[in-house]
Amino acid sequence: MRAQMTNWNRRGSAGVRARLVGLHKATKRLSDGRVAVYVYAYRGGGIVARAEGRTLDAANRAVEAELGRPETLDRIERARKPVRQADSKAYIRGLIAAFKMSPEWAKLGDTSKAEYARYLKAFSDEFGDWKVSLFEQPKAKVELLDWRDEWADRPRAADYALQTVGRLFKWARGRGLTEARPTEDVERLHSANRSDLIWTDDDLQAVLGSAGAEVGLVIRLAAETGLRMGDLLNLPWGAIGEHGIVWRTSKRDRQVVVPLTEEAKRILEAAPRKHLVILTNSLGKPWTTDGFKTMFRRAKTDAGITGLRFHDLRGTAATRLFLAGSPKRDIATIMGWSEAAVDALLTKYVSGDAVALDLLSRMNQKRAAQTDDKPVSQGGS
Repeated sequence: MRAQMTNWNRRGSAGVRARLVGLHKATKRLSDGRVAVYVYAYRGGGIVARAEGRTLDAANRAVEAELGRPETLDRIERARKPVRQADSKAYIRGLIAAFKMSPEWAKLGDTSKAEYARYLKAFSDEFGDWKVSLFEQPKAKVELLDWRDEWADRPRAADYALQTVGRLFKWARGRGLTEARPTEDVERLHSANRSDLIWTDDDLQAVLGSAGAEVGLVIRLAAETGLRMGDLLNLPWGAIGEHGIVWRTSKRDRQVVVPLTEEAKRILEAAPRKHLVILTNSLGKPWTTDGFKTMFRRAKTDAGITGLRFHDLRGTAATRLFLAGSPKRDIATIMGWSEAAVDALLTKYVSGDAVALDLLSRMNQKRAAQTDDKPVSQGGS
């Protein structure tokens, strides 16, 4: 029977608890029905105490008494001596600290840093005292997936947690610190591809009817530009040109030029200039991400909108940019998608005539570039 790993419950006096922080416990039902409790110096470390009881509570009380003995505490200290090296890159906790001090980390956008930090903390809480080299062993993947599966009721979060761990090890491999690839060949739990989801005109009318003017302005501009929430909320007036928005995106740290549709121009012309950034809250101050998310969620709930997220406004913008004349290649660059993803979205949501005319136009351009023949006519016979 495989023992189930759990965090030590940290009972006992304050003095004992201070010595027991970081211990891990495994419980096992014995053949005679009794319960055995094994306490490890740290996850993956050696056993420092063991006790049995007729029930789990009895076994816990017995092992608690064992942990209070001076000789047991000395044994814990000896077993943990190597773990004091956890500040080094040989241990997960130290590896995470080094990653967060690296130039690769500095290049990440604020939103990505916040999300990475959240999941790296969870990973460190569980595996911080593990040697990095342990993740080069196949059995480490079992433990890692057990940890990932604790998020299984939130598949997107579970996938992002594992993606973050994969990013950490990719950085470590690039630095020659390990050869471990613990997240390789792991299937995603969340299967939806949201690049083909959009807010329809009816959806937008519904949410705009429930949203305040300041929230509505963000939504409308998102539906015309396709910029991510973090980029939109930080977008300054200085990024607006006569025909487009020139902006360095936070996620990929690359400059994009987003053409201004006629509707986008009207939105910006009517927007009040209260600050250096375009989008502000009802107090005329720049939005915080959490503040906007709260107000957006409230407007969406009041409108009865389900199954759509703010991020899905990017699909809406892709269709509008296409109908305004932007080439698919440019749309793919703006969105950070493949051209195949853009094709799939347009085929689903834009009329077949518009897509066919775009294809015909590209055929004309290709033929005109290759021959001196008259281009294929787009008109009637």
